[in-house]
Amino acid sequence: MSAEPALRPQLSVVFFGMSGVLSALPLESLLRAGIDVRAVVMAALSGDVRPETPPTRELPPPASASRKARALLPVERGIRQIAADTGVPVFEVARLRARETLATLSGFAPDAICVSCFPRRLPPDVLRLPRLGCLNVHPSLLPDNRGPDPLFWVFQRGDAQTGVTIHLMDEGFDSGPVLAQETIIMRDGVSEARLERMCAEVAGPLLIASLKGLAAGTLAPRPQDESRATSYSLPSAEDYRITPDRPARWAYNFASGVLARGQPIVIATPEREFRLVAPLDFDAEATLDAPWRLDGAALALRCAPGVFRARVSSV
Repeated sequence: MSAEPALRPQLSVVFFGMSGVLSALPLESLLRAGIDVRAVVMAALSGDVRPETPPTRELPPPASASRKARALLPVERGIRQIAADTGVPVFEVARLRARETLATLSGFAPDAICVSCFPRRLPPDVLRLPRLGCLNVHPSLLPDNRGPDPLFWVFQRGDAQTGVTIHLMDEGFDSGPVLAQETIIMRDGVSEARLERMCAEVAGPLLIASLKGLAAGTLAPRPQDESRATSYSLPSAEDYRITPDRPARWAYNFASGVLARGQPIVIATPEREFRLVAPLDFDAEATLDAPWRLDGAALALRCAPGVFRARVSSV
């Protein structure tokens, strides 16, 4: 009679994220898959703090952690609520390099750290802490479209496709070796919120497969091809301008994608500028006998090629 096979040990992780669906859905996927999520870590922000701003508070030691996380104003069921519902402690970290932070993270003895939308770079001491490494969810097909706001640049560039990459983190920005990728086809009129959810729905299964493949030794990390790398910073006001030298399809999809951000989108013609209120439609084959035409609040803009129509107001 043969001995029964030994049970595989449960994988343990610490999850780094923030409010929003691109953190929430991957965390839920990990929990549903039976991954031992030992803690959730969020950035401690005070006022209008930007990524990489020097932090103001330290992550407390495990003994002071409450098993009930404080609730945020819910965008949906965010990671604080998910953690509270499942008894996972939540920490707000301010100084990732602090001795107390490293001691706390070490105390959880995670096999891996999983990161999705955490707004700060992890220092070397944190990167070296888990035996399997730190796995990051990035919503683009790396090495293309590195940087802090890849979804915006999908729309600004007019990409026909994007995707999700799971990669091991190194000391660079989005430059570590790739573990898994999945492509997402862009459709006309997709909003950023919808694209973010599509990425989040893909990210969870990819993250789990990557974790299990690393643990089993069946997944070989693949170095990124630096010759194909592109990188973008946070967008400026100038990046929110629609000009007639671009296709009408691009104008419609860009406006549909990023309008909900609340950043003013300017439609600029050589003679006049308008503020976009809402995209209406586009015709990739149409033309106009004038650069633009205004009918009440409806603007028709001759593009290269096609015609883009939108509701506008004066700048």
